[in-house]
Amino acid sequence: MQRYFFDVEDGGLKADSEGRMLMGADAVAEAAMNMLLETARIAVVANNERELSVTVRNGEGDPVYRTSLTVRAGWLVGVRR
Repeated sequence: MQRYFFDVEDGGLKADSEGRMLMGADAVAEAAMNMLLETARIAVVANNERELSVTVRNGEGDPVYRTSLTVRAGWLVGVRR
């Protein structure tokens, strides 16, 4: 097992200082994607356009994996709020 750090970019950088112990590339990719989707689920509600990413660093601080998502949403007809 190796420690990996998951930095989230959501209009600003939220650097992970604790990390998680994971075994293997598949576990790292799955954890990064889950974190990205959870962030998107919460963040997109407040904004109609969002660019999000998760960059994974290894224990030495080197970036080893990145996943990103762009969400665009808007009303097709006029809607009163």
